[in-house]
Amino acid sequence: MNTNVCPFWVGYLLLNPLRKRLQNPDNLLTPYVKPGMTVGDIGSAMGFFSLPMAQMVGPTGRVVCVDIQEGMLKKLKKRAIKAGVDDVLEYRVSSPTSLHLETPGRPYDFLLASAVVHEVPDAKALFEESFRVLKPGGRLLLSEPAGHVSQATFDREVAAAEACGFHVLSNRPGRRTLGALFEKAA
Repeated sequence: MNTNVCPFWVGYLLLNPLRKRLQNPDNLLTPYVKPGMTVGDIGSAMGFFSLPMAQMVGPTGRVVCVDIQEGMLKKLKKRAIKAGVDDVLEYRVSSPTSLHLETPGRPYDFLLASAVVHEVPDAKALFEESFRVLKPGGRLLLSEPAGHVSQATFDREVAAAEACGFHVLSNRPGRRTLGALFEKAA
């Protein structure tokens, strides 16, 4: 896997309003994210998906935002305060060896890994930790940018997730994306 991390300045490009036309968070996440859920945004950057998820889970839910760059999370926090959802979000700086997803007594219902797995040095470790923290029946949505990530690389990511115990529910290619929806068996 590639160990290059998305430059901080690209986080601003990821917030471009035009992106919402190509990859609308509401359309993508509404089938999976419901009020009261505990969800995680792996590689959250500045919150393109985190803030909509916070609206979806509402005041009784929780969104754990994980990024290896503290600067991304600081910008996300400012945006969350402005949007009035900071009390629903939790911010965690990951490390090369752990996502730091643990939430004792509150397993995750849903995890999103969008445009991030190709950046981590050990995809298997990411999927192992994700599998461990999801509740039985919990789901993981993997999405990678087509073109930037080859089909062969994406297939290796899917195989790594399956090797950790995930079951593929569907392949979800989208506009300019490669995607798969996984479930942790109940």
